[in-house]
Amino acid sequence: MQHHPLVHLICDFRVESPDYTVAMARMATEFPNIKTLITPQPFKKGHILGQSVFLQLVLNEFPEGTVHICRFGTMSKLPNRFVITKHGGKFFMGPDSGLLPLYFGEEDIVYYNITPLDNINIFDPLKEVYIPALKRLLDAEMDIETAGFPIKEMMIRSSPPQPTLSNGMMRLTVIYNDYYGNAYLNINRKTFDEVGQGRAFRLLLNSNMEINHLSRSYNDVPEGMELCMFGHGDILQIAVNAGSAAQYLSLNEDKPVVLQFKE
Repeated sequence: MQHHPLVHLICDFRVESPDYTVAMARMATEFPNIKTLITPQPFKKGHILGQSVFLQLVLNEFPEGTVHICRFGTMSKLPNRFVITKHGGKFFMGPDSGLLPLYFGEEDIVYYNITPLDNINIFDPLKEVYIPALKRLLDAEMDIETAGFPIKEMMIRSSPPQPTLSNGMMRLTVIYNDYYGNAYLNINRKTFDEVGQGRAFRLLLNSNMEINHLSRSYNDVPEGMELCMFGHGDILQIAVNAGSAAQYLSLNEDKPVVLQFKE
């Protein structure tokens, strides 16, 4: 049986880069019968927190069986290592940089090593690692164990900043700014609802600016005004309609924000 999964290649270079065109050409040449979606995102090298947030924003929209290839550079001075895993009916390939464990959280997931044994210094992960691993997976009819990848016993792990609750206030952090300057905070809808219990709230951006209600879309407020909402991935974001929260409100990554629920 021939398998034709959707392949989603996420890369940390821009559309204008030759690397983007080369990646498109390689995927079309190596897998002419497989649909490939390429998502270029100009992440800072090694910025696994921003990468993991981006994954949370978009990956739930992909169908079961999709192969997600995270072609991201790392900051490690050690030789790069690469892994594959399966979760929720979808496959994930990426560097052993802490990204995938950060995305999946504390879930008990088995990772498999896809690092070529004869490659110590890998220049092009797509060509040297991910394409060969995908071919091997396809030959094994999309079964990781049949493909014979060895289990990766030790993974690099990292922890995101956690919200802290003190005196009725939650101290949050901006963990990601997207292309439009929207500021994503380290709290999702589930935690917001559990802590808030439907109470009124104040989201304190600075000493003289606050937001006290959730919007359903960016157009719920006039242009140039700030808002907060749960959009893709159910992550709380602060935005400015037709503007940039990072630029206009100085809500750049690592900026603290206070969330206070009414007693």
